[in-house]
Amino acid sequence: MERDPNRFFWNPEIESLSRDEMRDLQFSKLQKQLKYNYENSVFYKRSFDEAGIKPEDIRTWEDFYESIPTMTKDDQRRAQEESIDRFGNPYGIIACAPIEKIVRLSSTSGTTGMPTLYTLTKHDVQVNRELHARKLWRGGARQGDIMLNAFGLSMFTGGVPVCDAIQEYGCCIVPVGAESGVTRVLQYIDLCKPCSLACTPSFALHIIERCPDILGKPASELGLRSLSCGAEPGAGVAEVAKRIEKGFGLPTGSLKDAIGGSHTFHGYTCNTHPYQGMHLVSEDYCILELLDPVTKKSLEIRDNVVGEMCYTYIDWEGTPLLRYRLGDILHVLTSPCSCGDHRLRFRIIGRADDMMIIKGVNLYPVALQNVLAGFAPRTTGEFRILLDHPLPRVDPPLRIRVEYGESMTESDVDALRKDMKAKMHQELRVTPKIEFVPPNTLERTTHKSQWIEKLYEKK
Repeated sequence: MERDPNRFFWNPEIESLSRDEMRDLQFSKLQKQLKYNYENSVFYKRSFDEAGIKPEDIRTWEDFYESIPTMTKDDQRRAQEESIDRFGNPYGIIACAPIEKIVRLSSTSGTTGMPTLYTLTKHDVQVNRELHARKLWRGGARQGDIMLNAFGLSMFTGGVPVCDAIQEYGCCIVPVGAESGVTRVLQYIDLCKPCSLACTPSFALHIIERCPDILGKPASELGLRSLSCGAEPGAGVAEVAKRIEKGFGLPTGSLKDAIGGSHTFHGYTCNTHPYQGMHLVSEDYCILELLDPVTKKSLEIRDNVVGEMCYTYIDWEGTPLLRYRLGDILHVLTSPCSCGDHRLRFRIIGRADDMMIIKGVNLYPVALQNVLAGFAPRTTGEFRILLDHPLPRVDPPLRIRVEYGESMTESDVDALRKDMKAKMHQELRVTPKIEFVPPNTLERTTHKSQWIEKLYEKK
């Protein structure tokens, strides 16, 4: 289909629906999805039966929020283990589509426990392509553009599925992958001349740091026009975004924050500066719900509400998740965005299991990241939070290990410690104990940053 290159949305018929129209569409799809899950999944039939409900009992949104049980990754892993025991494969309990209809598997980027698998049918793959197209269009990607994917390609939802979607969209994809290492990624950027790069914020900073040594020139001379970052906070953290844009020689506001690989929760930032959060582009395939982090009760979606993310797949065949608690804490914005996109926006402010409580102050690692990044180049931006026992409670003072920047003297570091403690007390209401270490002491990562060091697990 020929598309006007100046049109605002990729799919205006859906993306321009009003809030009420979208909610009606969602509920219509939800009722079909509930029936489908109940009739095709051992896990969901058992879950519904134990709760004493049938799909036809869900007649209102309140019925859905109050009756359908939530689920977590641990529930999913247990279902996979049970399926292996009963059927010899991890799909038979929770997947709704029969094995002969499953055409792709992907997995989360989590590093602990059994990987949580997601099954997709041809229908699901096409849905995923549509959702990526909406983000690519809003990001300005057009035919003829060359894009390099430096997320982890191996099973990660942001790997092969994203490459497939970019290729289907009509752009040229260079699928290098973070597991290839920073040297190989830089060699292919230099060789293939992509206009856009997709990777984690941590890897983007690592590329900036290593580019002069590997290619003999700064990252600002690579010729990239845009960057899309995801899988962890960073693109939406002001000081981090500033470092990445400056390092690659990009205009302010050109770094994009993105979420959504091979599932249905897709978000993307607009061109508005300062950062306005990610627009949720997939509400016709995903119902976003926020839960109170303590009571797990559903919260009203309104401007400036903060809660634990919980989402439901609709119009999905493979592994359609219902009221799935991923553990991310979102800040949702419903007020109009100056870019003209009326859809709700959200910021990911941390993970529920990473929240620290220090003398009554709730703190997430991303808040520390933002403050520390503001001290560059006096610091490299790399840090670790040192924990003597499991979260959420942290006995004061909070202990952090921070890399100081190149060419810093001992007296410089003493002054930096004083300035940093004052800034954290002012902005975060905590006064940490800071241990400084030389540049390149802390391990870099091409995947998600590991900011927390659990000392209690090493004893």
